[in-house]
Amino acid sequence: MATKKEDQREKELRKKALQKKYTQRITIAKQGREAMANRDYVNAIKKYNEYLSILAELHDQTDIFALTPKMFDAKKDMTEMLLISHVYWDLARVNEMTPKLQKSFQMALNQFIKFTINQPYQVLNAEMLRKYNKKNKMTSPQIGALEHAHQQIFVQSKKCFIATISFGSDHKITNELRLFKRYLTSRPQGIKFIDYYYRISSPLVSFLESHLLLKFLFKSLSRPSLYFLYILLRGQK
Repeated sequence: MATKKEDQREKELRKKALQKKYTQRITIAKQGREAMANRDYVNAIKKYNEYLSILAELHDQTDIFALTPKMFDAKKDMTEMLLISHVYWDLARVNEMTPKLQKSFQMALNQFIKFTINQPYQVLNAEMLRKYNKKNKMTSPQIGALEHAHQQIFVQSKKCFIATISFGSDHKITNELRLFKRYLTSRPQGIKFIDYYYRISSPLVSFLESHLLLKFLFKSLSRPSLYFLYILLRGQK
């Protein structure tokens, strides 16, 4: 029977081994991406699973699909979270064409969605998915799930860029426009409009954040229009 001292020694050894693996994780993920680019899908899956397993172990998880954005620091770990989202995306694509791997495809796709929604790179990932769906619309057996994933990114997102910069994230007008966005997602052309809105508004807001005078002018000009839209929406209820 192991003594407390032996148990402690064992824990320390496991901790050191995990720390060593953690320092190598980015290299492992890069090896996975290189294998993916070379269409060496067996090695790509192997390296991606190894990378995600290190992160899962770090957060006391045994399942690579149990990782969540809440386990990471939204600011400090943003680059890694983007990498995680793309690793899940690659895993989804590898499993996409094989019927027997449909469950793994959906799990990886769900993780891609989870690590995309409300993140600073949401527009980047949504555009990547949109282009992929457009290119593979006639060939992918999972196009329905992929198009639904694109829709879910916008349905579940709380982002409303222009209203937020004009009134703030918790203002009644911002909240009302979020509800209007949800309404639009139930209409065929609504998703296209929201997709276009995100692609235009995200870089616009980024530009305004670094030009304070223009930001002030934009807020002054946009508020009356947004307030008028708010009145119209409230009047229809």
